[in-house]
Order: sequence, then structure tokens, then C-alpha cells
Amino acid sequence: MKPEIDLYNRAQRRVTKAMFEAQIRVEMYPMQDVSRSDILTCLRRGRHELGLTRQQVELLCYLSSWTDHKDWSEEGIPICTAHNDDIQLEFDIGRTRVKTLLRVLAEEGWIIYRDSPNGKRYRRRNPKTGQTVYAYGFDLSPLSRRYDELRQAAQAAIERKRETKRLHHAIMTQARRIYALIDAGRDMGLGDDEAAQYGTQAYALTQERGLRSDQALLNALVEKLSALVEALENRLSSLMVVESDPMGSPERPHYTTTNLKTHINVEKDVSKAAEPIEIRSSSVDVPPHPQSPLRGFKATPNFLLHIAPQFREFCSSSRPSQQEIIAAALMASDKLGISRHAWNQGNNVLGSYENAVAIAIIAARQTTGKIKSSGGYLRAMVNRHLEGDLAMDRTLYGLSKG
Repeated sequence: MKPEIDLYNRAQRRVTKAMFEAQIRVEMYPMQDVSRSDILTCLRRGRHELGLTRQQVELLCYLSSWTDHKDWSEEGIPICTAHNDDIQLEFDIGRTRVKTLLRVLAEEGWIIYRDSPNGKRYRRRNPKTGQTVYAYGFDLSPLSRRYDELRQAAQAAIERKRETKRLHHAIMTQARRIYALIDAGRDMGLGDDEAAQYGTQAYALTQERGLRSDQALLNALVEKLSALVEALENRLSSLMVVESDPMGSPERPHYTTTNLKTHINVEKDVSKAAEPIEIRSSSVDVPPHPQSPLRGFKATPNFLLHIAPQFREFCSSSRPSQQEIIAAALMASDKLGISRHAWNQGNNVLGSYENAVAIAIIAARQTTGKIKSSGGYLRAMVNRHLEGDLAMDRTLYGLSKG
């Protein structure tokens, strides 16, 4: 005698507690008047924030392709009638995997099973309006009901991507700053071994970032590179005050006080007070004019950044100090084609900061095409200052109005 077959039980799907709770929770929200394309766009963008895998998202998109745009209206019924075999063929996966994917989506409240009494999946539409009269299969209305959540997740993903891009940019900006300081440091007397150590550390930190989007890691790398920049700047500051010969070797820059005298006192380390030492400069043929070429004009570091934006890429902060401006001017002078000999002469005759101001003027006027030879222009400014005719205040005033 053949065993009796319970057709009713065969047609019923096992509904877990998680599925039931998810269904109750999601049906508390109404369908929203939003298009299917907008829903899927937010779904794809915010999948990380929603905790969905790429395969789960693609499955939801595939299921939605079995619906019509009319099904997503507030009175619509967005039900997919695809069979498991269709999903298997589309994603090239086994039947067990299909069942697992669908069960997880149902338990997480992304789909609802709407089974017919006989376990079949089908749809009946109004022949005149095209609206669904009734259907059995996978109910995708949770995607519409949870649209606010999808939209917020998509916006969060955009912000996360923007912040990640900013952090990657900050890392590379700091690294380029370190490499530029290393190049300037070699001209200032920084040893090759010491320079290599700074370069190796910067390279290792930039390589550690890779293509990662872990913002905690990226923030930590930015902080480490910023600390390395600060350490390198402090090291170069200790090399900045040395004996300077305005007509001496062009191989490295020298820094002196604004008013150059036959005997001058300088500090060994600008960051720490030290016993003054006497340095003799014997090759100044003509002493600089005693009056500052600025003639009282307050050329602050921020003002120089305004007239010479080129300096910004060489400054580690938006509010640099005068020493940072001097270092930035040194590196900018290389790009402007000013020889190190012309830089040294301007540095000694005009003064360290005044020379930086002169470089800023040259950078500002070169962008307008008014200067053909930056080095020649700087030498002309030096000569005019020696004659007492240089008035940078009028030039700076004109640039501030421009």
C-alpha cells in the first residue's frame, strides 16, 4: 500500500521566526511613491552601509527585473515570479545556495515570501490597465517601504567615499611636502643618510595606505606623516642660520638677518636660544640700504599666500609662520627658474623674509606674463634696493587691489 502524501504540507514553505518578525516589522511602513530605478541606485550605492554583499544586491536587482514599473506605485504589488531554476541559471550557482540567499534576504527583511496554496509562482494582471490583480512569489515591497533607509545609506556611502578621497589626498600632499623638504635640505647641508631615512619613512607610510578605505587607518597615516613633516621642518630650521656669502657658492642657500653688517650675531639653532657667536662676512662689496624695502607694509604670511598661491603647496598649514614662508619661497624659486646664486644675493641684501616677499611678487607677476626672466627681475630688485630706490610697498599694494 502506497504511503499517503500530504499535498498541503508539501506546498508550504518553512517560515522561520526571523522571517516572521522581519515581515511584521517591515509591513509597518507604507509603500512609497518612488521609482524602481531610484530604489536600485540607492541599494547599490549603500550596500556596505546596509551590510549587504554584492551577490545579495545583484540578486535583489535581478528579482526586481521581473516586475513592471507600474508595480512600484503606492498601490502596486512588486512581486517577482522567478523560479529557483531561473536564479540558478542567471548566477550559475547551486540550488542550495539559491535557497540560502533567499532565506537570508527574507530574514533580514528585504523580501517577503508570498506563496500560493499549491506552491506555484504566477501573476494575473488586469488586461486593460496592466495592474497586478494578484501574484505569488517574492514580494519586493520592502525595498520601497525601506526607501528612506536606502537613501540614507546611499548618502552615507557618498560621504564615506568623499572623506576617504580627502584622506588619500592628504597623505600624498604630506608625502610630497616631505620629498620637497628633503630636496631643499640637501641644499642646506642635510646629510644623504639622514635624508634617506626621512624619504624611506615617508615612502613606507604612503605604501601602507594602498587602496584601502579604512578611515581609521588613513587618519593614523595622516597623523604620522604630519609628525614626520614637523620633525623634518625642525631639523631644517636648525640648518637655516649659517654663515652667508652673498656672492659665494651657489650650491646651497644661506640665511642671515635682514640688516647685514660686517660683524653680526646669529643663533646656532633658531628653535633654542644659544650663546651668540661672531660670524665674519668679508665679501659684501656694497652694504644693503638701511631702510627695509617693505617700507612699513605689513606683508604677512597669509597675505603672501593670497598674492602667490604657488606657495601653498610648500606650506604644511593654512596659517604658516615666516620661517615656513621663507622655506616655501626657496622651493618656489626653483620652479620660477631663479638660480641659487640670485637667491643668496637677495637673501643677504634684502633680508630673509623680505627676499621671500620679493619671490612672492615675482611669482604673482609672472602669472600675468609681465616677467620674462625671474632671476633677472630679482637681481634688478636687489640693485634698486642697494641704490635706495626699491619700494615693494607700492607693488604689494597694487597686487592687493588686483
